[in-house]
Amino acid sequence: MMRRRVADKHGTVDAGQGNAGRREAARHGRGSERVKVLIVDDHALVRRGMGHVVRECFTDAEVTEAAGAAEALEMMSASEADIALVDVRMPEADGLELLHDMKARWPDLPVIMLTSFDHAQYVRRALAEGAAGYMLKDATPDDLEQAIRIALSGGGNVLSPRVIQNLFENMEGGSASEDGHPSRSPGNLTQRETDIMAHLSEGKSNRDISRALFLSEKTVKAHLAAIFRKLAVTNRTQAAMAAVSMGIGPGLHPFESDSSRAGGSGR
Repeated sequence: MMRRRVADKHGTVDAGQGNAGRREAARHGRGSERVKVLIVDDHALVRRGMGHVVRECFTDAEVTEAAGAAEALEMMSASEADIALVDVRMPEADGLELLHDMKARWPDLPVIMLTSFDHAQYVRRALAEGAAGYMLKDATPDDLEQAIRIALSGGGNVLSPRVIQNLFENMEGGSASEDGHPSRSPGNLTQRETDIMAHLSEGKSNRDISRALFLSEKTVKAHLAAIFRKLAVTNRTQAAMAAVSMGIGPGLHPFESDSSRAGGSGR
């Protein structure tokens, strides 16, 4: 059983140790990290290509492939992966449905959506479901390696630059009030809660927030509980997205690669 640490996202759940050790080791530098990566895509060539990139970045990686959602869930049930790379658009159950099922059964599993579709509605749904990142398939191998390391560390949501641009353009075009400000406002959040939201939107952990604001972690957790209640959200990702909509964010880590700035789309 892997050690599930979900205190920062969905409450406190501890279920022993296992995959957590490999995830921790894979956070640091190149080398022979024994990390288990599940790649889910209905195109065999795409799976093989991503698998090759993963093995280049993590030389001792154990890579498994699934052509669809049902096969991916079977593989996870047989042997849990440390991280999953999932396509959005697939026959039968799509990647977002698979993400939902995975997070319901394995809440500590980092899942990165890897696709050619940068539509804002897909991104928002993926983040709301708990995705650790949303990457486009024109990302470089270095981009993918960075995304995997950040996801394994729990350091925040990683989005490709074009995804971020589309997300904010959509917010500006569809969720603004008549005076041009975001329709969602901090409302009855206190100044301290707003400060915590700002750090939360940057993907910081409770420990990091407590150090930045000179508070105890217990106090930070209490403020987060109040924030969740006031914003009617249930996890950190939803709260971070709310922060973005209120102009407090963004809590997203963009990549600055030439390929991801170049635009274009495929599958």
